[in-house]
Amino acid sequence: MLLGLAATSLVAWVVRSVLQIGAALAGLDENTRNIVGGLLMLAVPLLAGLALGVALVLNGLTMLRRERRSLGNMLSLLAGVAVLGVIGVGVLSVATGWLLPAVVLLLFAAPIEYVGFGFAVYLGWSFVYARLARRAPDPVAVVVLGSGLIRGQVPPLLGQRVALGVEVQGGQDAPLLVLSGGQGADEPRSEGEAMAEYARGLGAPSECLLVEGAARTTEQNLRYSRALLADAGVEGPLLAVTNDYHAFRAATLLRRLGIAGHAIGARTARYFLPSALLREFIALLRDHRVLNAVALGVLMLPVLAFVVFWFARLVSGS
Repeated sequence: MLLGLAATSLVAWVVRSVLQIGAALAGLDENTRNIVGGLLMLAVPLLAGLALGVALVLNGLTMLRRERRSLGNMLSLLAGVAVLGVIGVGVLSVATGWLLPAVVLLLFAAPIEYVGFGFAVYLGWSFVYARLARRAPDPVAVVVLGSGLIRGQVPPLLGQRVALGVEVQGGQDAPLLVLSGGQGADEPRSEGEAMAEYARGLGAPSECLLVEGAARTTEQNLRYSRALLADAGVEGPLLAVTNDYHAFRAATLLRRLGIAGHAIGARTARYFLPSALLREFIALLRDHRVLNAVALGVLMLPVLAFVVFWFARLVSGS
């Protein structure tokens, strides 16, 4: 967050400096400079928001065509509609002179900016962390985190995780490969068993495999795998292997659980990333629910004050 604030301040300073230099070279007076600067401050975020909203909607439509329909897979579409809706309401409010919607949007600006800034920081630090994790010291074991099976078989998304785990284990001094994943209600066997079978098909030796077949969440994947390795007398840093959009949250869980190690991710299809990243960010907000609830609660105080004021006016008017 501090790096994000520093980067934001730096960008704002650079933009302001460029505008001042450009205005001076164009011979504009101070009032004209202020007007031009104000218009740019309004136009640039508006155009950026429109571009983001349209891109998210188009991505959401692609997700509907290529993936099964679920709330998680529709997040980019819903986010795009929300962005375009906020911009549309603001523009319509100003154009028609009905300022109440604009006032409401301004009151919600602080919580929206908090979440938006947090998402931007999450994306930026995830990008940096992915490169740091690849340079980490060799682990004592590689743990591949499970995900859902399709008719009892490893689907392509999970197959990418297993393939990366086998590749990393074979290229490092990590004798054990842990395949971690329990059995869902709609699955005929545990994900760990299916993943171990898939790993053997990729050339992983059976004597180097451990199957953890009880975990139902990422946190359980990590906790149960650590316990399994401890029972085998293996202690030391782990390398958790998942998909790229999930690696950062897996790393935060490693830290929260006090498990030494890092997390890396297998590449995912680009069209799948927006919804997946939004889903992971929501999960991160949930993981730190107390902090975020307090922050958002404080930022929502102006909204609460406005509601109380509006209700008091309605009561007094009646």
